[in-house]
Amino acid sequence: MTIRRTPDDFRVDERNTAAFLASIAPERLPSHPFVAYRLVKRGIATPDAVGFVARALRVGREHVAAAGLKDRHAVTSQIITVDGAALRGSPPRELGERLGDPIGAGDPHSDDGGSSWRIEGVGFVPRAADSTIIERNAFTIVVRGLDKWHADEMARRASMLVDRADGPLLVVNYFGDQRFGSARHGKGFVARALVAGDFETALRLAIGTPARKDSGAVRTMSRALAAHWGDWKTALGAIPRMPERSAIEVLARGGSFLDAFAALPRFTQEICVEAYQSHLWNGIARELAHALGEATSQRTFEADDLFGPLIFPRAAALTPAFRALPIPMPSPRAQMPECLTEIAAGVLEDDGITFAELRIPGLQRPWFGGGDRPFAIEARDFSLSSPVRDEYAGNSPANLAITVTFDLPRGAYATVVLRALGQ
Repeated sequence: MTIRRTPDDFRVDERNTAAFLASIAPERLPSHPFVAYRLVKRGIATPDAVGFVARALRVGREHVAAAGLKDRHAVTSQIITVDGAALRGSPPRELGERLGDPIGAGDPHSDDGGSSWRIEGVGFVPRAADSTIIERNAFTIVVRGLDKWHADEMARRASMLVDRADGPLLVVNYFGDQRFGSARHGKGFVARALVAGDFETALRLAIGTPARKDSGAVRTMSRALAAHWGDWKTALGAIPRMPERSAIEVLARGGSFLDAFAALPRFTQEICVEAYQSHLWNGIARELAHALGEATSQRTFEADDLFGPLIFPRAAALTPAFRALPIPMPSPRAQMPECLTEIAAGVLEDDGITFAELRIPGLQRPWFGGGDRPFAIEARDFSLSSPVRDEYAGNSPANLAITVTFDLPRGAYATVVLRALGQ
């Protein structure tokens, strides 16, 4: 079974809030100093695309803001904003590029062989884009390499994950694997070492442990540090110019591992903490999903995962109370609902930690922040196509493809929906 065989197999369209759409003005006003664009990109991560846009507009990267991070191996559309004060002259109505080859008004979807980006002006807005302007994201995903059994299994699971024929698909709101990029090396979570005060291990996991999916400068850095760990001057000579160098420069000057970790880019520090926090949240949600299945005598669906199995109750087991249940993010201040107190304590105990210990000794930032995440979500407008022949299958017996469409609230993962369907 394969997704993202080509970027066109995974399409994401951002749906913006009514308040944001109502705030768009057709002309620049003193109250509307930001230019809003619809960014359509193919085969490019959002941060990279934002950098390309900034370069093309001849403005600093800090003057371009994106509402969310959209998949790299996909065709996606989303809102970005540009600070009008940073622009020289009138903002262009549209602009685009294909792998360094200017395409002007060309369509990024038209080239099956490369990456591209394109912006189209939508108007002027009062403030820079951020995640609050996103209502939902709409997905169209082609799942390839299916045999008849797996195609039928997708349909069977879908029928059990809806509570009525025309209703939404109901799934546990797990964090997807994308959230755990800082643990992609399979050696453990950076933040688990941080709360133990082991800053050397934390730093090594964060930037000095190679992972199979590393690429570019990150690959060069992680392999250089793995080879020269402790010989900081030699390591510096092998590391490209990149923000993470600051940590090794601290060590080369005789600084501590705590100071070196604190010298990492703020974003890198934060995603390390968020990854571990999300891993613990998934553990709590998993145990609750398992308990619901047992309490209702309803067989659950299970999907293997690198960071722990994902368990999905059938829709019949998700009563309205559990569908609306918020689960706090694990932190020293988290107040778990009574039905989760024992489950949450057990999940943290299995990891050798307590809520009170979710602090990093010696550092004020990053920290384990609060907030709630819904236990379950609705995949609305869900549809599953009939199987068709997979054009890429060749002579393989797994020669079927199915197209899945649905939309999800901001912060939910399409890959989790696919896992619930058995993919």
